[in-house]
Amino acid sequence: MATVRLVTRKRAGRSSRPSAASLPARSAVERNSSGPLLSKSRYVRIMAARRSSSLRQQQGRLEWGGRSRPVELATRSFEKQGDATAFFKAMLNRHQPGERVSDEDGLDVAALLERHTEYVAKVGCGVSHFQVMMTEHGTQCFRIIRTDGSGTDFSYPHCISQRPPSRKQEVAQAFRRAVRFDLYKARDNLFATHSGSDGLVSCAVTGERIAQDEGHMDHRPPMTFEVIVTTFLCGRGLSLDNVPLTTGKDDQVSPEVTDNALSEAFRAYHAGIARLDFVRNTVNLAQASRHRLKDGRITLTG
Repeated sequence: MATVRLVTRKRAGRSSRPSAASLPARSAVERNSSGPLLSKSRYVRIMAARRSSSLRQQQGRLEWGGRSRPVELATRSFEKQGDATAFFKAMLNRHQPGERVSDEDGLDVAALLERHTEYVAKVGCGVSHFQVMMTEHGTQCFRIIRTDGSGTDFSYPHCISQRPPSRKQEVAQAFRRAVRFDLYKARDNLFATHSGSDGLVSCAVTGERIAQDEGHMDHRPPMTFEVIVTTFLCGRGLSLDNVPLTTGKDDQVSPEVTDNALSEAFRAYHAGIARLDFVRNTVNLAQASRHRLKDGRITLTG
């Protein structure tokens, strides 16, 4: 079998070869032998083991820093955040809007709520039970019913990730809230003029026939909703911090722009520039990240 002798070469940059100190200690036979210090096969095995160890360490850092991080609740544990998301999404879809969450499921929801970054404010005087509510965006979320009869919504993805929305996300949510009735009207007009005898319309992406509650009004690229918000603010010389918002109110699923003049100006801008399509909700959500603006292209802070 062919063998190779390891030779340390001086290079301008960092050498990719192992240093002498990092190699396994040689036996007395090897030290007294005029043959090769290390066989090629053994060298390959050592380097493969080191690469494998490095990859495991890197993967561990990625898992703990991303969605693979475990989620520990008082009632159950999830190996990664994706498992927790799938579990509570399925639970949410088992209930209709306005329906009370079963006591058995309520134990898991209560345990999840403990991870919310605004837990004390959400719980208030105490939790009586949980309901499922329909949001203004046509999606469902959990709702807390307190012991005094008051209630408020909360986001289960927020509890899982424990990351509150960024200022950019809050501003986008607030402006979407400002045009929500315009989007509802556009959807209703679409179904009134284009639905067939089955009451369905075609998804703009897949072409399949879908019902009104199976899709979202989507902003056609390149003028996505994020681009519309960004160009509106840039045109007025506004930063994200210049947009006055109200947050933290009970049952306020998304923030609200408190400046009515600014809100109406955005509605007018949106009406003149938006091109809307009706897209199946799952498809719309799946492709949302594809059209997202990359950080650094436009700065709206400061």
